[in-house]
Amino acid sequence: MHCINDISYAPDNGFRGSGDLFLPDEPSGKPAALVIHGGGWNAMDRKSITPVSLLLVECGYAVFSVNYRLLDNAPWPACGEDCLAAAKYLLRSIHPAMKQLDCSSILIAGASAGGHLAMWTGLHLVPEKVRAILSIAGPSDLALYFENPQKWEDSRKKFFGKEEVTEQDLLSASPVHSVRPGAPPLLCIHSTNDKLVPIEHSRRIVGRYREAGSRAFLASFPGKGDLHGIWEEQDEQGGKKDLSERVLVPQVKTAVREFLRTL
Repeated sequence: MHCINDISYAPDNGFRGSGDLFLPDEPSGKPAALVIHGGGWNAMDRKSITPVSLLLVECGYAVFSVNYRLLDNAPWPACGEDCLAAAKYLLRSIHPAMKQLDCSSILIAGASAGGHLAMWTGLHLVPEKVRAILSIAGPSDLALYFENPQKWEDSRKKFFGKEEVTEQDLLSASPVHSVRPGAPPLLCIHSTNDKLVPIEHSRRIVGRYREAGSRAFLASFPGKGDLHGIWEEQDEQGGKKDLSERVLVPQVKTAVREFLRTL
């Protein structure tokens, strides 16, 4: 494997408009994936999602793992627009190293907030350009995510960058409301014990997919603790100083591998 660091897909955004390209051995003709990090839309960077990137490389994909603008500097829809821009950069094979890849359609994957962005991005591109979508513990319905006004009022205002958040704001930012017939295949992976992003988010979008006659799967498992439960380390907020060294639990790895074999 070879990695090309600091590729600028949106130069005006500096570090937040850059990504790393992971290339498998003998990359010619390999399918491409866009990978999006989590962090509540306002923390972390692409290094934190490296274990997912490496898993996809192991499965034969080239991976463009990207940063995006965070809420403190640019409220929604900035992060969504950035992920769309990164996807189009990859689809157009703008960097010379991407020209050897099969970028005719791409896999889009992410975890936590990155799962939300992966679903939102994949559902806002031409369906034929999206090979599949992979969401690990991703929020699909922001009305559900922000449903407790006392707990989430400030977070909702920060997310949208305004005092008055409308129902239309929540609808437009929620992947569950963008599902249409012919939507790209979707895999949601979710711990049944997740209280940070409850599994209902994955159940809702998979249900909406099936209503639309599109292909979607939910891989659920009883993760340790009441956070996402996707890492071997129970302290998901910093069990390892270098988040890129975290280890995905076997249930996540198995679900990803089995899903990719169906594509």
